[in-house]
Amino acid sequence: MLRQSYLLFLFFTSSAIAEDVQELEPVIVSAPLHTKTAETVHPVNILAGDELSMKQATTISETLKGELGIHSMSFGTSVGQPVIRGQTGVRVLVLQNGLSSLDASGVSPDHANSTEALLAERIEVLRGPASLLYGSGAIGGIVNVIDNRIPMYVPEAAELAFEQRYNSVSNQWSSVLKHDGGLDHFAWHLDGFFRTSEDYHVPTESNGLGYVENTDAQSWSGTLGGSWIDDWGMLGFSYNHLDNNYGVPPVDELVRIDLKQNRYDLRAEFYEPFSWIEALKLRFAYNDYQHAELEDGVTVGTQFDIQGIEGRVELVHKAIGFIDHGAVGFQAQNKDSVAIGEEAFVPPSEKQNYAVFMIEDIHAGNIAYELGLRVEHQQIDAEGFSSTQHTPVSASLSALWNTNDNILFSLAFTHAQRAPDVAELFADGVHFAAQSYELGDEDLQLETSYNLELSFKTDFDWMSTELNVFHNWSNDYILQENTGDWFNLDSESFVSDCATNEECLPVYQAIQSNARFYGFEAQLALPLWEGEDNQFDLTLFSDFVRGELSGGGNVPRMPPLRYGFQFDYFGYDAFSAGLRLTRAEPQNHVGENETPTAGYILLDANVSYQVQLADKYNLLLFVKGNNLLN
Repeated sequence: MLRQSYLLFLFFTSSAIAEDVQELEPVIVSAPLHTKTAETVHPVNILAGDELSMKQATTISETLKGELGIHSMSFGTSVGQPVIRGQTGVRVLVLQNGLSSLDASGVSPDHANSTEALLAERIEVLRGPASLLYGSGAIGGIVNVIDNRIPMYVPEAAELAFEQRYNSVSNQWSSVLKHDGGLDHFAWHLDGFFRTSEDYHVPTESNGLGYVENTDAQSWSGTLGGSWIDDWGMLGFSYNHLDNNYGVPPVDELVRIDLKQNRYDLRAEFYEPFSWIEALKLRFAYNDYQHAELEDGVTVGTQFDIQGIEGRVELVHKAIGFIDHGAVGFQAQNKDSVAIGEEAFVPPSEKQNYAVFMIEDIHAGNIAYELGLRVEHQQIDAEGFSSTQHTPVSASLSALWNTNDNILFSLAFTHAQRAPDVAELFADGVHFAAQSYELGDEDLQLETSYNLELSFKTDFDWMSTELNVFHNWSNDYILQENTGDWFNLDSESFVSDCATNEECLPVYQAIQSNARFYGFEAQLALPLWEGEDNQFDLTLFSDFVRGELSGGGNVPRMPPLRYGFQFDYFGYDAFSAGLRLTRAEPQNHVGENETPTAGYILLDANVSYQVQLADKYNLLLFVKGNNLLN
């Protein structure tokens, strides 16, 4: 059982403040056509501004876990992978400003994502057909973490922001500093953060200690970037360094991961280079990533080194014939991965991906159609194995019916193929941090899914609703199955039974099976009362996903049915408060040799107050309590 936590937050900004502020409808930056949220056929979550500040946490998945259809799969307090509609790992792409994170987070659930939530200015989650723009493997969706490391505008005056956070559950302190400035056509950006935490506190009756051993962590990061911005477009560059040292629970032999990363990004945009082109966008990233898995917190057991390069070109065009708007592009990625050590469970490999993609909008009256296509080629050369090649082809067709300004219907069909990843193909060895013996299968075939989705949205003064219903048929779905066998560490052999878990590790084998996933996401927002100076809202929400294997049984690690309510108070004098209760039902539809989980209730609350100091200074204070029912 987890202990309740309290988060204190101070956010100070200094900037030029406009006299007149107009609230604009959110625009989806991750979509090349920059569609407004009310006009898209794709389910989308956008976190920005004060809402993002209130929800930001140690990991991206913890930040997003309260959004519709999104859960967090944690592996200790410092590691969390987003789970979208039951999909995680390589099926959920985490992007840094539209490009891959190029780290090792997709290899294993104990590997932290190198994208930092505290530095985000905006986080967008896209599901459905739009995910084809970034990778055929993003069957679950994409999470695009957007920051200002490469400035897109020259600020009128220098901007400075400082954040200080404290979390009681692990005595965690987090500090963030950001600075943006500009002169003539040149803009620059600087940011950095430092975070330290002790072991995670739990009730004493849970383990007799009152805390979970080896869950402390220390991390820091620094970024600098600059851009030349003119009427013709922009050209920018950034550099980021990340250092993250964290413990992986719960094992008798303390395992820690020491992660270091140096990332370089280049971005260029050209506005209307030709009359029929709206914009030409180029992005490039190089990432030098490494992490060491330390046994007893000191000795290097396994060393992961990744050199990743990714480039992307998008051409956004204006109306051509019956096509109203569209984008075509090319994407390439090369990833050299080396794992060194006695417990290296994947061989050294080089993975190359090349893809072309397109998305086109066609309007016919009050119906908007969107067509998407992506053709990708993947080649993996792993040491000691023959070269593997796959060519996934994915396509989508969707329609949005805007009955009036307040009601929207959409229907989308997606055919998506995913090529197996390195660990799924070639894993063979002990993965100490994950406490398992993992086996791949080099004969794995393309994973093919067919997804049908129906969405309904309303937006009235007295009510707003959102309902997404989806059904996904997946052929040759790749999963790690617990075989029921064990690997004896002393004899270094596979056994069918083991006296103690300390002597053996469970064996997981990559297999393929036909599967289907179905579920829904629903939300109803009601303004209960609105006065001259304040407003009181009620939101009801629920989401559900079920994963079934065609031969009987369930897909492992599916999140349970979740539902609840949220009260929000907004005071126009800058005071706000919220109360959220979430009920998760027991999960008894578990995978082979998987343990059912009990249901639970979470109660969270928050209070915030924003103060304008003089003309150019803002101060935001908030207190947030999580898991108040303990």
